[in-house]
Amino acid sequence: MSVTDSGRGDLDNRDLQSPAAADLQRRAYRALNEDGLVDFSVGLGLSFAALYIGLDRLAGVDMAAWSGFFPILVVLVSRGLRKRFVYPRIGYARVRSASPAILLMATLTLLLVAGLVVMTIYARRGLRPPAALIPWMLRVFALAGAWTLALMGRRTGLVRFNIHAAVILVAALASAAVRNTDYGLLLMLGLPGLALLVTGLVCFFLFLRRHPKPISEATHATS
Repeated sequence: MSVTDSGRGDLDNRDLQSPAAADLQRRAYRALNEDGLVDFSVGLGLSFAALYIGLDRLAGVDMAAWSGFFPILVVLVSRGLRKRFVYPRIGYARVRSASPAILLMATLTLLLVAGLVVMTIYARRGLRPPAALIPWMLRVFALAGAWTLALMGRRTGLVRFNIHAAVILVAALASAAVRNTDYGLLLMLGLPGLALLVTGLVCFFLFLRRHPKPISEATHATS
């Protein structure tokens, strides 16, 4: 692992062969997820999906034009918060092997893109997708998020990721028992989304308190 003056580190696959290096990687993953922004981002994505269900399927508001904007907004908000508040405090590390957070975002982005492609195909043909298609697509979306969160819990040692995965899994199974499909999807997406949002914000504010922004040399010079 090499660290530059900017606080940036590179973890190469060749550096991760020994037990000591594996422990270093685990601690690096843990530090990178201390800020709670992964929780926040997943919660925001699930909340947007619940908003889509509530407005499009229950309130009759056409949300097709917004469905592709939501994932982009989640990524932009998460990256903006990291650059504005996290990196100035602790620097940043680049892990060359696939980190759990990267895997999570890649998996969810792939599922969202696949869903948008399917919806676009139906829209171009002037057809509405089968009623059962969207609920199952959203269940796959939620279960993929739960699986990746469980992986993150294993890689980082942070128990909250395992709890999030369990909450999403239970909500997904409970949604299948609700007779009204739309209300079941609101349960599956809305409750875990809210839980992850709150957890992420709490972790983020605790992170800011534990890591106050360092005073720049320029400030010292003028004081």
